[in-house]
Amino acid sequence: MVIFFDIDNTLIDHSTAIRAATVLLHRRVSPSTAFEAFATAWDQAHRRHYPRFLSGDVSYETVVRARVREAINADFSDEESAEVFRDYLADYAAAWSLFPDVLPCLDRLRVRRLGVISNGRSDEQRQKLAATQLADRFEHVLVSEDCGHAKPSATIFRLACEAVRLSPLQAVYVGDDYELDACGARDAGLRGIWLDRRGLASQDHRGPIIGSLNDLPHALESSTA
Repeated sequence: MVIFFDIDNTLIDHSTAIRAATVLLHRRVSPSTAFEAFATAWDQAHRRHYPRFLSGDVSYETVVRARVREAINADFSDEESAEVFRDYLADYAAAWSLFPDVLPCLDRLRVRRLGVISNGRSDEQRQKLAATQLADRFEHVLVSEDCGHAKPSATIFRLACEAVRLSPLQAVYVGDDYELDACGARDAGLRGIWLDRRGLASQDHRGPIIGSLNDLPHALESSTA
């Protein structure tokens, strides 16, 4: 059996890092605007444009320019947009940190085969694992940019299973997004476990559901008992 993990908001506290970087971005480019309004506009621009990169419709650079111009200044040149975003990414990277439950969980699973399946840019996602000293913990890492398929596509899950020479039925996937991660994995034939860090689960959500990675070893034992 292999256990695959998502990265953002599963292993790495992506939301806190984004918030920290957005605070600094706001101070640099729009200090006269209320922060929450700026942060909402910045996030909404991301949600509108980033899926086009994940689907392969446009380049990452195109998404960056569109996001900066929409949320900050419509008149920015390509160079100005790129410079603003470089500073933002540097602040984001400086704020990467692991959730407290990550290392204890991975230590308990050390004898297991472990991997990563993540949406995003390959270099950035791999840098996160290296910066947080997780890279050596995983046998295989597959990022959507590597293969041209993004979660919840069944293809990215199946390609990861093929890479470790196991069938989807021999794989588990753990992630914080119910639809992309848990449902996407299940639709591909893996056992999808939803990491519900924010306590959003209702009777409409299908298990297994865990609130912390501290609960994962027990969930795995239960599934194979």
